[in-house]
Amino acid sequence: MLDKVAIVTGGANGIGRECCLKLAETGASVIIADIDYTAAEMTAKTITASGGDAFSFYVDMANVSEIKSMAAFAIKQYGAIHILVNNAGILHTTAIEDITEEEWDKINSVNLKAVFFACQAVIPYFKENRYGKIINISSMAGRNGGIAVGLAYSASKAGVIGLTKGLAARLARYQINVNAICPGTTRTPLWDGVPDEELRELESKIPLGRLGETADIAGLVRYLCSDEASFITGATIDINGGMYIG
Repeated sequence: MLDKVAIVTGGANGIGRECCLKLAETGASVIIADIDYTAAEMTAKTITASGGDAFSFYVDMANVSEIKSMAAFAIKQYGAIHILVNNAGILHTTAIEDITEEEWDKINSVNLKAVFFACQAVIPYFKENRYGKIINISSMAGRNGGIAVGLAYSASKAGVIGLTKGLAARLARYQINVNAICPGTTRTPLWDGVPDEELRELESKIPLGRLGETADIAGLVRYLCSDEASFITGATIDINGGMYIG
């Protein structure tokens, strides 16, 4: 992946951060786009300290003009974009009866609308190069409707799967690969502070007997961004330890 330029949204922490590190290990230059700019800077410094190439970029994914600025920043810095990992997202657990219009719109704005407009922002450059890799991070909740998460989250992640298929069908002739990944429960900083007893109970429900690790997801992202995966497009890949088999 030498000489490739990647944008990773929500790249400052958790799965996104691990994706940035994995892509940088392959020689890709990485734009770490996140609303948490301080954490994004720290991730960029980790990459550059290891001899990699990375920039942090502040972006609110609910703001389409900032998404466009994100793509423009990558072009200004590197003159090209080859990879987009749409990882940014927000989670909620609000009951059906309590979801407000404002909350519904916020969840879908970041989790679904932003994915489309991030793709829209990079597609012209991908078409020009006749090359591009788009990886959309969905969720197991987008596959099975979710259990513990809120319905707006499940709906938004299901929408990401539909969007991925539609983009893949329309962009294949330009040699642009578009795929979705549906992680199950993955160990991220969100789980810090959760009692060990609760974690063990959760793990007991996973057929493979453990939570997912960020490296599990990032390893798949790295593969899908490689030339070895050039014949894979329109796929939705589950990575959940066997919790959902569809």
